[in-house]
Parts: sequence; C-alpha cells; structure tokens
Amino acid sequence: MVEPLELGRFISTCRKEKNLTQKQLGEELGVTDRAVSKWENGKSFPDISLIEPLCRILDISVSEFMLGKRIEPEHYQEETEKAWIASLDEPLLYKIQMIIYILGIAAVAVLQVPLFSHGPMCVNVICLAVWGALVFAADYLDKKIPEKKLRYSNPWIEGMFSVIYFLCYMLWFFLRKDEWRTLPMAEQMSLWAIIVVGSIVGFCVRVFLARKKRRSAV
Repeated sequence: MVEPLELGRFISTCRKEKNLTQKQLGEELGVTDRAVSKWENGKSFPDISLIEPLCRILDISVSEFMLGKRIEPEHYQEETEKAWIASLDEPLLYKIQMIIYILGIAAVAVLQVPLFSHGPMCVNVICLAVWGALVFAADYLDKKIPEKKLRYSNPWIEGMFSVIYFLCYMLWFFLRKDEWRTLPMAEQMSLWAIIVVGSIVGFCVRVFLARKKRRSAV
C-alpha cells in the first residue's frame, strides 16, 4: 500500500479535479470534512467500506487508489499486479514462496516411486498422476501470483530449498542404485564429497543471485 501522505495528496488532487470541497466529499461519503482533511494530510486512512464509493466519486479505480496515482491504460495490468502485491505483507509472500518450493520437492519425492520401485503398475500410475498434480499446482501458483521478483526475495529460503532440490536428485539417484553398494569405499567417499561440495556451491550461488535480485527490485 502507498504511504498515507502520498495517498492523501492523490485524494486531494482528484477531489479538486472534481470541483468538490472537503465538506461536499464528506457528505457524499457520510463522514465529516475533518475526516477528509485527515485523509488528505496523511493522518488517517479511509475505512475499507468507504474505498469503493470514494473511488466511484473521484472516478478512479481501486488499483489507482492503492497506488496513489493515475494508471495509463497500457500499463493497467502491470500496475494492478503491483498494487495487489503491495497489499500483501512480506511474511505472507515468504509463505507463498515456501508452498511453491514444498510442492516442487513433494513432486520430486513422488516421482521416485515409478522410477525406482518395482511395484504394481496401478501404484506407479497413481504416483505419476499425483506428481503431475503437484507440478501443475506449483506452476499455477508460480504464474498466477504476480511480482515473482518480490515473492522470491528471501535469499536464505532460496538457498535452503536449492540445496534440498539438489540433495533429493543426487541422493535418490546414487543411493537407490544397486551399483552403489558395489563401489569401492574410495569412490563412495568421492561421490559424497561431490554431493557436499555441490550443495555448498549451489547454496552460495543461489543466495548471491537472490540478494542481487532483491537489491534490483527495491
């Protein structure tokens, strides 16, 4: 949400464009001119029940109200998404981010059953169906929730889940192969070293990129 003072200036500008006094605007909304004055001075915020009628009187959209500025038609969708994302607090964005990652990890885990097990065909088909549903859900959230650069703004969450993804693939790939047990101890230790080093490097790179993206989004 835009800062109260900036929003107040926008309300004042729109009111004057409509040739309305603070008293006239207040009467149409059922509030006092003092309340309107407080809005315009950034000292208070209109009640949520008044936002829609206020926008209708001032001939602005709710998105323009939330952003505190006029929106050009060609940028309306982009600016509306920004207004929507601005209304969410950062912890909620992190929760959305984690849900998407968890769905992805669950999809990777479920996929291991038909790939590595020798169970009944019906079980494999069910697992593939569940995998497809999880991938679809993660992709749907990723595309429908706007402002990805802001949603993925916690570098530690990004780094942690990148390591989890890497470990899921590497450990399941190596440890579930029958050949793993027959490898000499030296080769097993070398593979473990590759997994550990790869996890550390992946974590550091992901955190660096996430921090860079966060700075560019501010």
